[in-house]
Order: sequence, then C-alpha cells, then structure tokens
Amino acid sequence: MKRFLEGVLAWKTYACMMFTGSVMVYWAVAYFLGWEGIPLGSLLQLLLLSVAGSLLQGIMFTEWLIKSMAYPVRLLIFAVIFLAVLSVFAWKGKWFPAGEFGNWLVFAGIFLVVFAAMTAGYEIYFRLAGKKYDGLLGERQKRG
Repeated sequence: MKRFLEGVLAWKTYACMMFTGSVMVYWAVAYFLGWEGIPLGSLLQLLLLSVAGSLLQGIMFTEWLIKSMAYPVRLLIFAVIFLAVLSVFAWKGKWFPAGEFGNWLVFAGIFLVVFAAMTAGYEIYFRLAGKKYDGLLGERQKRG
C-alpha cells in the first residue's frame, strides 16, 4: 500500500509539472497570436491531457507495467502515443482549423521541438545528477 501511495504522489507531481508546462506553451502561442487569455475550457482540456500524459509517462518510463525495454524504444513509443492523444485533444478542442494540412504540420513541428527540448533537458539533468552522486559515492568510499 505504501508503494502505491508513493506512486500516486509521484504521478500527481508529474501531472502538475506537465500541466504547468502545457499552460506555458499554450500561453506563448496565444500571446504570439494576439489572444487576451486562456479560456476555462482550454484549461480543463490541458488538465485532462496532463493527467493522461503523466499516466502514460508513468507506464512508459517505469517498471510498473513494462519490465524491460530499451530507453530509446520507450521514448519513441511514448512520443507516438502522446502525439496521437494530443492530436485528439487538439481536434476535439478545436485548437486550430483542423481541415488544413499545414496546420497539422505546424502542430507536429511544435510538438517535436518541445519534446526534443524536454528530452534534452531531462538527459542533461540526469547526467549532471549522476555525476554529482558518483562523486559523492567516491568520496564516501574513500572515507569508509
């Protein structure tokens, strides 16, 4: 039960981070389009999308359901599924005129840029954190 509650708390944290990030991206796009604010319906969509996305993230990047799979494969599957989910939200939420193919290309391009930036950010963070902990472990082993 303790492990389940810890997982729920971690999932909630990731959902909140994803919601914050998605609101920031939405705001940036809205700002450049000259919009005055974010409609409440759009905020609800972003919240639901964040809940679904963080659940998918938990499935793909932990050993909760998938016991062994290479990280690049997990990353690719996550990107494809999440882009599909995101596309359904964009289509149903009428985020842009869906009848024009060029709009979907711009949408996919924004997704790829944000996804690449976030993936690179995670990689840099984990590599720096790994070096830090490797250094601390080395110091501990020298002392002990």
